[in-house]
Amino acid sequence: MNRILTYTIEKTYHGVSVETFLRKVPALTKSQIRSLKFRPEGITVNGQKVRTTAILKEGDCLTLQLQPENVPSNGHILPLDLPLDILYEDADLLVINKPAGILVHPSGIHYQDTLSNMVSAYFRSKGESAPICPIGRLDKDTSGTVIFAKNKFAAAFLSDRKQSRLEKEYLAIVSGVPSPARGEIRVPIRPCSQSPLKMTVDPIDGKNACTRFQTQAVLKNGNALIRLCLLTGRTHQIRVHMAHMGHPLIGDPLYGKGDEIFHRAALHADRTHFLLPFTRKEYSAAAPLPEDFRKYLSEWTK
Repeated sequence: MNRILTYTIEKTYHGVSVETFLRKVPALTKSQIRSLKFRPEGITVNGQKVRTTAILKEGDCLTLQLQPENVPSNGHILPLDLPLDILYEDADLLVINKPAGILVHPSGIHYQDTLSNMVSAYFRSKGESAPICPIGRLDKDTSGTVIFAKNKFAAAFLSDRKQSRLEKEYLAIVSGVPSPARGEIRVPIRPCSQSPLKMTVDPIDGKNACTRFQTQAVLKNGNALIRLCLLTGRTHQIRVHMAHMGHPLIGDPLYGKGDEIFHRAALHADRTHFLLPFTRKEYSAAAPLPEDFRKYLSEWTK
């Protein structure tokens, strides 16, 4: 997909260089600006290719071609023609409500049955040659919001959480009721040496991990619905931290125990907040609760 940005220079930026404008308005990095410089039509002013040292005037039309027409396709990711639950889409990104039970990206024996394979088929159906670039990943059995960037500029912006203010909130159903009802869990985590599939708490050799939680509802069966926000992004962080507190997620086969309704860890990424690339407008995507959450809460809500 050929992504083009066009700006009409306002009085505020009269007399500044192209590079200064690019660093301030679309907030491109030095490496991103450098990559644009060497494209035939990467940076133009009033239809003419210019150097980044060129001085802008009020009323100038500055155009950026972020991605050339011949951008490589994602032929290595086989398309899987299944419907997507799309929460938001624009020229730079795609936000999807991932169902539980599928991986985000091909891995191991799951080479053609992942969310990325579905996105590949979706882009192909639209005639788009966008890359398959998920921003962050969810575990196979975790449902909820997943962002895919459509170009490397958007990917770089969204991957920088400080710049994009990207924040993801989760809902989980845990065994028992946390006390206190809200707080932060700051306990380091590392891979478990006894099991390659698990993570474990390790205050000495583990990597820093912080999870914020708040109880949303106490259920009739003595369990609780909680909302969580990750301040760091370690593998299985929520599952490990809640189990460490003595309140493992119901249905979690690794850190808790099975459940008659939940055949997976009861975890759903229900909201994602971020700034949109290039416009810096705030946006929030919300993923509706999946059927297993609705069924469980309907049965046990007071």
